[in-house]
Amino acid sequence: MKQTDQELLQEIAKGDANAFSEFYDRYNRLIYGALIRLLRDTDNTEDIMQEVFVQLWRKASTYQPSLGSPKNWIIRIAHNRAINLIRSQRERIKKLEMPIPEEEGVAMNRELIDDNLLDKAVSAERMEMINSAFKDLPEDQVKLLEMAFFDGYSHSEISEALKMPLGTVKTRIRSGLLAMRNSLGFLRGEFT
Repeated sequence: MKQTDQELLQEIAKGDANAFSEFYDRYNRLIYGALIRLLRDTDNTEDIMQEVFVQLWRKASTYQPSLGSPKNWIIRIAHNRAINLIRSQRERIKKLEMPIPEEEGVAMNRELIDDNLLDKAVSAERMEMINSAFKDLPEDQVKLLEMAFFDGYSHSEISEALKMPLGTVKTRIRSGLLAMRNSLGFLRGEFT
C-alpha cells in the first residue's frame, strides 16, 4: 500500500532512508522545475535542490500539517531558498559595483567583472533561444515539454493529467526534443 506524504515525513523523521527516497522520487522533478523557472541556472538549481532535500532529511520532524500539505511545505522551502539566493546575489553585485576611473579602461580593470554576471547572461540568452525554439513547435508539444521539464511531471503523470495515452505523450515529447535539438544544435548535449 502506497504511503501518504505525511506518513513518509513521519518515517523520514525517524531516519528511514527508504521513505526519504520515496518522497524524493515523488517531488524532485516538481522542485527542480520550480527552481529552474526562478533561478534560470542549472548549477544554482542543483545546489538549492540538494539543500532543500538535506533540510527535509534533517527537519522532517518539524513539519506541521496545519501549515499545509507536505508537497506545499517542500515547495515553500525550495522557493524561500531560491529567493534568499537571488537576494544575496543582488546584494553581492551591489557591493561589487564601483565606478571605473575614466583614465583606465575596463580592460585594465578585469577584477571588476563578475564571472557570475557572464554566466547569468549566457543562461538568460540560452533560455531566450529555447523559448524561440518553442515557437517553432506545435502548441501541444510545447505544453508537454513544459510539463515534463519545467513543471517536473513524469510522463505517466502528464498522461493522466491530459487524459492522453502514455505512448502518445512519450512520442510527442521525444519528437519535440528532436526538433529542438535540430533547432539548437550548439546545445545538443542538453536535449538528448
